[in-house]
Amino acid sequence: MSKIYKAFRENEQVIRRVIAKYRARKEDVDDLAQDAFLKGFAAEATQEIHNPRAFLLRVARNVAISEARRSRHATTDNVEDFAGMDVFEDKQHVSAEDQLDARQKLLVFAAALETLSPEVRRTLLMRKVEGLKFKQIATRLGVSVSMAEKRVASALVHCNAFLREKGYDPSEFGAAAVGAAVGAMAKRATAAAPDQEDTERHD
Repeated sequence: MSKIYKAFRENEQVIRRVIAKYRARKEDVDDLAQDAFLKGFAAEATQEIHNPRAFLLRVARNVAISEARRSRHATTDNVEDFAGMDVFEDKQHVSAEDQLDARQKLLVFAAALETLSPEVRRTLLMRKVEGLKFKQIATRLGVSVSMAEKRVASALVHCNAFLREKGYDPSEFGAAAVGAAVGAMAKRATAAAPDQEDTERHD
């Protein structure tokens, strides 16, 4: 099991309390707790997380502070620009729905990944998140190209079955869309995630 996934399940209430110090609304706490998990999960795909609990708590604090700052700026901007705004613009509403839908799909996809063996999961993430070629994956893992291909194929079949069981159409989780979404989350995690040594000192 992913260390981040396990740590999140075991410490979700603590993570939510950290976020609640900066964002009082339950809806904000719910969203930011999911964001913290996704950033941590994506970071784990590209680096070794030595202290997952401390890592998640620090990421939770960072995303909560960032959201609080963003909201303050947005409030100021809205007051200044209100006369020129169309507050009922459909594009903004759709965008918010799309973001929520994408976040939910990433959580479901993360749960699907958790059902894979560590070797198969790592191979799939190297392919879909890092965008490595099978030859590169094989070299890094010390396996044959054929084995790398078989692992990815097996992972996709298994994940598709999991998604269908959860009531989702696997076509909604296209390889390009999932890879781009998780990859983007991994890049954003670099800014929100604490340094490993700094995290351990604060644990």
